[in-house]
Amino acid sequence: MAVYQHAQELKKAEQLLNGDKIGVCLTCRHWDVEKTRTEALVPYLALCMQPELEVHQLIVSGSSACNKWEKHPAIAEEAESYSHRGEEVVSEKR
Repeated sequence: MAVYQHAQELKKAEQLLNGDKIGVCLTCRHWDVEKTRTEALVPYLALCMQPELEVHQLIVSGSSACNKWEKHPAIAEEAESYSHRGEEVVSEKR
């Protein structure tokens, strides 16, 4: 399987179920990081605390993504921008 640097690249390359609901951990309320969410946190690793997934003790980076994503209520504009990078191309393909 190919390695992708961003979730949007994978979404463009693969037909994913509910691909439009996949969001990056950097902007997810379940990513267990207590710092201001900026693009600098993309390589950071933290636990996923999403209730259905917590039992698996997933360790994910800010660039990881899944379809259990829920937007964090207070993210920096920079993090929001990162999460949407390349999204326009994905939307045009579908």
